[in-house]
Amino acid sequence: MAFNWNYTSERFQMGEAGWVCNTDGDTPTVQLNIRMLGIDTPETHYPGTSQPRDSDEALNNLLDTHGHLLSEGLREYLAPRLKGKPGTLQEKWGRAAWRRFGELADEYLNAHTDYKTGQLRRKQIFLTVGSQAFDRYQRLLAYVAPQEKDPQKRITFNLLLMQEGMAVNYTIFPNLPKPADLQRVQEAVRIARQEKRGFWKDERKLLLPYDFRWCVDTAQGKRQGPDKYCADMITGVVHQPQEYYTILPENRLFILADQGHERDLADAMEQLGLIQGW
Repeated sequence: MAFNWNYTSERFQMGEAGWVCNTDGDTPTVQLNIRMLGIDTPETHYPGTSQPRDSDEALNNLLDTHGHLLSEGLREYLAPRLKGKPGTLQEKWGRAAWRRFGELADEYLNAHTDYKTGQLRRKQIFLTVGSQAFDRYQRLLAYVAPQEKDPQKRITFNLLLMQEGMAVNYTIFPNLPKPADLQRVQEAVRIARQEKRGFWKDERKLLLPYDFRWCVDTAQGKRQGPDKYCADMITGVVHQPQEYYTILPENRLFILADQGHERDLADAMEQLGLIQGW
């Protein structure tokens, strides 16, 4: 008679990776895309547009074509950011973030040319994966840090890009860092924003990356405005999706609550002791 197994199995998530080689009978080496956790950088391309600048006209007209879907306060927040060439400005800062990330990688990974092979060699990196391992594009969600023997000296590229003003906090429940690390995130974005580092120079006219995506999607009929609830990390109050802009960027904690994620809002409020603000 077989043993009556009675337990809850692991919840596996699917991801994709490119095959490189196998080093023995049970150890493959693979190449995979990583989406760095907790940050958002301006877009250089976005599904539905070949380049962000292709969205300039649609974004200019968004309040005329879809403004009825948005609250008055959200329309006021967006108005100055939808003028001129909002997609072109997005692409400008997206490329700046891409270049700066490459420079930081060379600096922190001690990039050098192998004199024997002529190939560029770098340090190894540490990956820390959150409770949600993959996003909907099947990219591994991770904090990425240069290899350091002393953990006290280890800093993630996620945090470095926020300190440089090339990324904004994009913490989404349930992938939350440790409280001390979350405070570092808040401080990094607050200081970068106050000192006008990186894209914060254009804070009054730049759509933040997640602003840009939902605006493009709304213009294309894929969404009806923002669809994530947002909690204020300072007050613990949860705001409706169209009120996220009322919270300072460094203090935003997003919570998925669209179709298929309805339980996430209740879970987040229960686990974190959040307060309903409506």
